[in-house]
Amino acid sequence: MAKFSANFSIRFTLLQFVAVVLLVWFVLGEPLTHVANLFYAAVPAPWEEIDLVYHPDKRSPSVNEITSDLGSLAECRTWAHHMAAQQDDPRMERGSYECRTASASLFGAQRRYRLSLQ
Repeated sequence: MAKFSANFSIRFTLLQFVAVVLLVWFVLGEPLTHVANLFYAAVPAPWEEIDLVYHPDKRSPSVNEITSDLGSLAECRTWAHHMAAQQDDPRMERGSYECRTASASLFGAQRRYRLSLQ
């Protein structure tokens, strides 16, 4: 009976340790980003937000316009070409764009992007 009690105590302690580690990872880490990297390495994950970063002049990438939280990658590309047409650059010869994906963050207002696609 004592052996059963000791095994149960060790298993329960290990289970508590694992629960604490997962809780810390969830609060301080970025579990959604890790899961997205595993299963959606080259495409946006369904829960990620897509932002458009449009550069009117590709020689000056520090000048840009950001449109946040577009619905899909296709919508981001469409919006980029719309913005290029407004700049009299319908074939995107002078400008460029990036569609960036980011998971919602629990802390901090600055967005961290996982992917940058065209």
